[in-house]
Amino acid sequence: MSRLLDVSPEVRAEIGDDEAIRLVSGETGPQTYACASCRGGGDTTVEETSALLYLAQETAVLAFAHARCIPSQVIPVSDAAVEPLIAAQQGDPTNVPTPTVVPGGPVPISITGSMMVCDGITYAALVVEPGAAVARPGTQGARDEFLSLLTERGFSSVAAPDMTLPPLLSGWSVVLDGGFLTSVLFPGTGGRTEAWWQAQVPAEVPEAWLSAARSNGVVLLYAAPVGTIGIHTGNDELGAALREAGRRGLLVAGSVPLTGR
Repeated sequence: MSRLLDVSPEVRAEIGDDEAIRLVSGETGPQTYACASCRGGGDTTVEETSALLYLAQETAVLAFAHARCIPSQVIPVSDAAVEPLIAAQQGDPTNVPTPTVVPGGPVPISITGSMMVCDGITYAALVVEPGAAVARPGTQGARDEFLSLLTERGFSSVAAPDMTLPPLLSGWSVVLDGGFLTSVLFPGTGGRTEAWWQAQVPAEVPEAWLSAARSNGVVLLYAAPVGTIGIHTGNDELGAALREAGRRGLLVAGSVPLTGR
């Protein structure tokens, strides 16, 4: 039976046109599934469904999600994080968990620059989404604790990102060096500042982003769990994804002071 399955060009490029056709026609892959985003049950023959490809360095695993929850996309993860998905697909295909890793492990983080108009003022923003679910330190973690961990560090839940200016995060900073983004720092143990995110090479940012960051002295930092925001090339699309995440209660944010020039 043909499926209501969306396979994005990015996913199609990874799995090939032939496999994409077989998936849509129902020749391969499960009919029913647990949504990789909201964990609710789904049926590819009766509701719009997105094909997600968790892509690690040496492995790739296909999963399904409600189209209303997340668009079809490729989600980079570590090889360790993708192992639970492989094990689940060898067993019950309707019980596919979100990959979970313990903080301190190899959790890839996607960070995207954006602009956000809040209370009539244009701010530079950074949108952060981990490549895997995050458990609490020292636990095996059956649940994704990413938002809870950030809330404990001062982030606030944001329902309407274009209407609510998030609180200032004490001890955090977004670091520029010669107009390039280099890191996001946070207060670590023993009063030391540690890198929460570090650019492999200094990242070039648009002039408008740089001007807004310097003018306001802060950068708005938004964060959402794996699979919530996705990859968007346009600022309008990213803004829409942030608003949807806020509507679903899956978005936290903070205002982070800017350091360096």
